[in-house]
Amino acid sequence: MKEKKLRGGIIGFGKMGLLHGAIINSLPQSQLVAICDPNPSIQQTFKKFASDVSMYADYLTMLNEANLDFAVITTPTFLHVPAALACIDKKVNFLVEKPLAANEREARMLLNRLKKNPVITMVGYMMRYMETFSEAKKLLDQQIVGKVLTVNVTIYVSQLFSAGKGWRYKRDQSGGGCINTQATHALDLLCWYFGLPRTVNARIRSFYSKEVEDFGHITFSWQDGLFGWLDSSWSMDNHRLLETRLTITGEHGTLIVDDDFVKVYLRTSTKKFPSGWTTRSKPDLFSGVSLDVGAPHFARQDQDFVNHLLSESRPSNDAANGYRIQQLTTSIYNSASHQGKTISI
Repeated sequence: MKEKKLRGGIIGFGKMGLLHGAIINSLPQSQLVAICDPNPSIQQTFKKFASDVSMYADYLTMLNEANLDFAVITTPTFLHVPAALACIDKKVNFLVEKPLAANEREARMLLNRLKKNPVITMVGYMMRYMETFSEAKKLLDQQIVGKVLTVNVTIYVSQLFSAGKGWRYKRDQSGGGCINTQATHALDLLCWYFGLPRTVNARIRSFYSKEVEDFGHITFSWQDGLFGWLDSSWSMDNHRLLETRLTITGEHGTLIVDDDFVKVYLRTSTKKFPSGWTTRSKPDLFSGVSLDVGAPHFARQDQDFVNHLLSESRPSNDAANGYRIQQLTTSIYNSASHQGKTISI
């Protein structure tokens, strides 16, 4: 007898909706049964290729009729919370793309609703599923460089060199520019590795954009004495793809991690590592995935979400974690609006 597959729906069928839909429909434990997008051309086009998938113009109707086990929310940021609240009311588990919300107030409202009516959630901070960043997490947990003293982060892309158009460049809809839209990936890694910082100081600058920031620089301190900084921009030359790099200095050496490799420098050898530099590239670390649509880490993320649904367990990158990232982002903008004032979190 065939094992019953989890029934999934997509809310917002743009690029990310198409990506998640393809993965969900390819995993052995799930199937795509419904798509919601208000654009008639998207509905008509997709019906030609997948007539067995129900199309809806609004997510309330889909949630009422499609008998879903879960939904993936890939709408613009300002629509994340309304769609998530509707899922909670219908007891539908959900994965929502990052960031969780456009602002902390909306994120808090969502978290309060979840406390009353819990469902399984995940926020799409997919860098956790990249080979290099997950390997760095393992090495840090093993205290490979000893006590961590400082951490420096850059996250850049060559995206914007003139005034941008659309919701991403409107603060009330996106929640912010290169910090909320882009740097939250790196903020999630920092919190995953080291916990929520104790204080932040931030400066941001808008040049191409009127409402949101194009450049941001943040310094952090943690309770245990760790401190560091993050520099983010979507207006940096020579970064065709988003590139994230962390340089982590510890008492025994240095760990550098980015999208392509993990490098460890140790002053003295250990049982697992020689002294000097050791480099592990993404191909070295690749463990295989059941499918590769977009990139392997997206498949790992969606598979992990499905696994948590099947085991009825709570992932670490859930809405509560997403809310902590939202708190951190709010503190960053608060500091920047007061000329870099120290803000406690």
